Amino acid sequence: MKITRGGRLSGDLTGDVARFTSSAEHDHYIADAVIEINKAHVLALASSKCIGKGDVTALLSALGSLSGKVKHVPPEMEDIHMVVEEEVTRLVGQETGGKMHTGKSRNDQVATAIRMRLRAFVIEICDGIISLQRSLLKRAASPEGRAVVPGYTHLQHAQPVTIAHWLLAHHDSIKRSFDRLICSYPRVNLCPMGSAALAGTGFNIDRSEVAGYLGFDGLLENTMDAVSSRDFAIEVVSSLAILMVDLSRFAEEMIVWSSSEFGYIDLPDDHASTSSIMPQKKNPVTLEIVRAKCGSVLGDLVSIVAIMKALPLAYNLDMQELTPHLWDACESVSLSVRVLADFVDKVKFNESKIRASLDKGSSVATELADVLVREGGIPFRKAHHVVGSLVRTLSGEGLSLSEVDPERLRAMILAESGIDLPKGSVERAVSPEMNVNVRNVRGGPSYAEAKRMIIERVRSLEGEEKTVAAIRDKIDKAKEAMAKEIEAILRSGASE
Repeated sequence: MKITRGGRLSGDLTGDVARFTSSAEHDHYIADAVIEINKAHVLALASSKCIGKGDVTALLSALGSLSGKVKHVPPEMEDIHMVVEEEVTRLVGQETGGKMHTGKSRNDQVATAIRMRLRAFVIEICDGIISLQRSLLKRAASPEGRAVVPGYTHLQHAQPVTIAHWLLAHHDSIKRSFDRLICSYPRVNLCPMGSAALAGTGFNIDRSEVAGYLGFDGLLENTMDAVSSRDFAIEVVSSLAILMVDLSRFAEEMIVWSSSEFGYIDLPDDHASTSSIMPQKKNPVTLEIVRAKCGSVLGDLVSIVAIMKALPLAYNLDMQELTPHLWDACESVSLSVRVLADFVDKVKFNESKIRASLDKGSSVATELADVLVREGGIPFRKAHHVVGSLVRTLSGEGLSLSEVDPERLRAMILAESGIDLPKGSVERAVSPEMNVNVRNVRGGPSYAEAKRMIIERVRSLEGEEKTVAAIRDKIDKAKEAMAKEIEAILRSGASE
C-alpha cells in the first residue's frame, strides 16, 4: 500500500482494516486484464508522447514479463492494481515505474478490467448454453424422442406430448437466455479507459486507441458514467438469473422423474451419489446442486442491485462489494450449463414406465371431447361435461379412458350424450399417439412439427456458434495487434 500512502495519509492500514477494505480475495479474476490494460495504456502514452521512448520500452518489457504470473494479492497490498504497479516499479525503478499511472486511475482501470473479465465469462457461458442446446436437440432427434410422455399441468396428467416436444420446450427457453446474453454483450463491451477518476485526463490520450487494443466495440463516453456505472453487471446477472430459473425447472422435473414413484428416467451414475447408510440410494446430486445454485444466483442479483441502490456519482468503494457476486453468478452458471449438457447426453428414459403411467392416466380426455365436437356437432362445453362425467365414473372403478374397451366407451358416450361415435373414432381418440399427431398446429407436439422444429433449431444453433466465434475472433485479433505493436517497440528499443 506504500504507493498510494505517504502523501495525504501517514502510515499503513492496520491488519483488520486492510483486510476489510481489500479486494484481494477476488482480484485474481481481473489480474490478466489489469496487465493488458496497462500495456494498452502505455502504448497510448507512447502515441501521445506523454512519456519517453526509453520509459515506454522499459514499461512494456516489465509488463510482458508479468503476463500470466501475477494472480494473487499479498496480504500487505491493497489490490491487484497496486500489485502490478509495484512489481513493474521493482523491475524498472521508481522513476520509470511512477510514469505508468500517468493519465489513468484505478477507477477507470477496474471498471475496464471487470468488463473484460465479464465479457470472457459471457462468451464462456454462451459456449456452455450452445452445448446444452445441442445435447437437447440431439436427444429430441433420436428415436426415443418419438416416445409419448404425459404432459403435465399442476403436476397432474394433462395431455400427451412426446419426449422430443418436452425437450424442445426446455431448449427454447434456454435459447432465449442465449439471446439475452448476446444482446447484453455490446453494452458490456464498452471501454471506460481514459475516464481516469471521473473527469477524464488532461493528457492527450486517444481513448479509442486504448479501446481498440483491448478489443472493445467502442467507448463508454461520459467519463463520470464510465467509472460509476455497473448496470452492465446487473443486466448480465439478470439474464443469468432467468437462465438459472429455467435450468432449475428442468432439474426439478428430472429429480421428480427419477423418483421411485415416477421412474421415468435412470440417473447417470456419475451424476448421482449413494447414502452413507442406505445402500439402495441413488441420489440426484448434480440436479440438486443446479436447483440450489439458482437460489444463489438470484441472491447474487439481489445483492448487486441492493449495493448499487442510491449510490451517488461517481465511484464509491461500495462497488467493490459487488464484484464477488458477479463472479459467483458467472461461475455458478458456467458450471451448471456444462454439467446439465453432460447429464442430458447420458440420462436414460424408461419408456415402458412412461407408457404404463400414460395408460393409467386419462390425458386423452381433451381429444375425446374434441372428437365429440368435430363428429357429434355439440358445443365444446357440453363435450367437456360429458367426458368429465365419464372420467369420474371410470375413476371410481380404478380405470382410465385408455384402459376401457372401446365398445364399452362408445356405449357410455351414447348414454351420456346421445351421440353414437364410430368405434374407429373412439379408438383414435384414446390413442396417445393419435392425440399427439392430430395436434399439428405450428409448434405442436406432432411428429411432423417436432421434425421441423428440430431442423430449424439446429440451423439456428449454427448461427449462434458463428456469432460467438465472431466475438471471440475480434478480441483475439485485437490482442494480436497489440502484441505486434509491443513487439515492434521492443525490437526498436533493443536496436537503439
